Amino acid sequence: MPSDGHWLRRLAGVALVGAGILFCIAGHANGPRFFPDDPLQVDRDTDLDASGVTEIEDGNLWDFVSNTFFTPGDDSDIPAVNVNTIDEVPDSSWFVNRIGKRPVTVDEIVRGPDLVPALSVDGWPIVQGKDTGLQPGFRIADPTGHLYQLEFDPPSNPEMATGAEIIGTAFYHAMGYFVVPVYLVEVDRDSLTISPKATIKDITGKRRRLEKPDVDEVFRRAARQPNGKYRALAGRFADGVQVGSFRYAGTRPDDPNDVFPHEHRRELRANRVFAAWLNHDDSRGLNSLDMLEERDGRKFIRHYMFDFGSIMGSGTAFAQSHRAGNEYILDWMEGVKTGATLGIYLRPWLRVKYPDVPPAVGRFEGDYFDPEGWKPEYPNPAFRNMRPDDAFWGARIVAKFSDDIIRAVAAKAKYSDPRATDFIVGTLIKRRDKVLRTWLNQVNPASDFELGPDGTLTFGNAAVETGAATPPSAYTLRWSRYDNTLDRHVPVGDEVRVTGPRASTPREALSGTDYVSLEIRAEHPQQPRWARPTMVYFRRENGGWKAVGIERAISTKPESIRLRQASPVVVPAKQKKDDR
Repeated sequence: MPSDGHWLRRLAGVALVGAGILFCIAGHANGPRFFPDDPLQVDRDTDLDASGVTEIEDGNLWDFVSNTFFTPGDDSDIPAVNVNTIDEVPDSSWFVNRIGKRPVTVDEIVRGPDLVPALSVDGWPIVQGKDTGLQPGFRIADPTGHLYQLEFDPPSNPEMATGAEIIGTAFYHAMGYFVVPVYLVEVDRDSLTISPKATIKDITGKRRRLEKPDVDEVFRRAARQPNGKYRALAGRFADGVQVGSFRYAGTRPDDPNDVFPHEHRRELRANRVFAAWLNHDDSRGLNSLDMLEERDGRKFIRHYMFDFGSIMGSGTAFAQSHRAGNEYILDWMEGVKTGATLGIYLRPWLRVKYPDVPPAVGRFEGDYFDPEGWKPEYPNPAFRNMRPDDAFWGARIVAKFSDDIIRAVAAKAKYSDPRATDFIVGTLIKRRDKVLRTWLNQVNPASDFELGPDGTLTFGNAAVETGAATPPSAYTLRWSRYDNTLDRHVPVGDEVRVTGPRASTPREALSGTDYVSLEIRAEHPQQPRWARPTMVYFRRENGGWKAVGIERAISTKPESIRLRQASPVVVPAKQKKDDR
């Protein structure tokens, strides 16, 4: 069972806003700031039984209208509520730290969620038609009866959608999200059979038997290879029972484990960074999947992301539009500008000239790309709530994808024209570097703090280490002894100025206390946001010191450093019973 401290932290992190009223309660008001097991590495959000959940069905139209004409969710300017005390996201049913936290081999990244090295679908029966989405396909079953979705490329752009899906799945898995295994397969049309029980929905939404003409229509809309076979993507269905999609706002009312509003979850906010990098403009709730799984007799929901066929210039059934990533489907301000000038105003992105590339690439570029100006198909509540500290966290993960890793992942798509691979790799590198320059410099990038037993402090600089900025002229440090029970800082010595990422802690700061705190700022003439303070807390452990707290200010105002300790809190009734 989770510890008392774990549940107290989950309760204190819940941020719900109703009718515009905020109830502010300091996260440590009724106890210490740090518990003995801080920083938490795992959020035990699968411990309560969720067997009572029912499927939620959201349609494309509902999702578009609700997010375009309304603003679902809470837009309070508060820190992400599901981070631990060192400003990281613990493992949960939503996210598992992979490349951002531990060494990951290139082979592991390329393999991603795949269960086998390669897959053959020859002889597998078609068991159901594909009822949604633009990409032609149908569902097939392996010899054990497990379902796979088979999807094909459009004739105009062979290898485009399947390549995008393969690459996007590998990237999102390495980042830390739950995704389903996907495989490139070669389909011999003559080897496929139709199950007598196979069905498809007609235009009225009613189910009927799947017939040969239905299958013929799928292949008519699919790209055929010179050898007469068809390149396809086989996506394995996730284990468990599908109970709908998750939304990027609010919580799921029938899931007792879902207590953090989705618009204030960091991994969903920072997905804007990842989506901008890959031009995943189709990143919306409908491209997610909630699966009810069972473990030790207890049921819980695992949250998946899927459908990456519309990234990197692919529009799944056609090359992506010029608008994708640059403007919402319905962008009011741009429409007003065009109307007010009687059409004389020309959207800047319409002037972008895309290079002549193989059709497998679609429409993708990196020169005009602006990370801050990037937009999905329509507004996303979590993206709207992304703050500089969320973006910094996301950009640090993007920075882990080296040129070699990007090339290895792109090679997994097996483009027949090497020019397609080269262009995808070069554009991803160019966009990655823009992402790092943009979002690693919006906060003080000092990071990876270590305090040795002898008081020697060492740290890194995420922007400098990735080439996103030059080194600062100096760092300024102020030390304090810290009383964890009373939340009281006792300054020790004068402010210290150092020119490199190494310093000695005043001896008096480390004596007679179990906690010590450090306020650090960086001086850089081209990076004024580096002057914002970062607070670091160390706890005495096993004869040394462990970093147990990091708070990054996103404003130069002194009170901003305290925001994380004063998140709006309303404890929902479904969670009160677990305050034990």
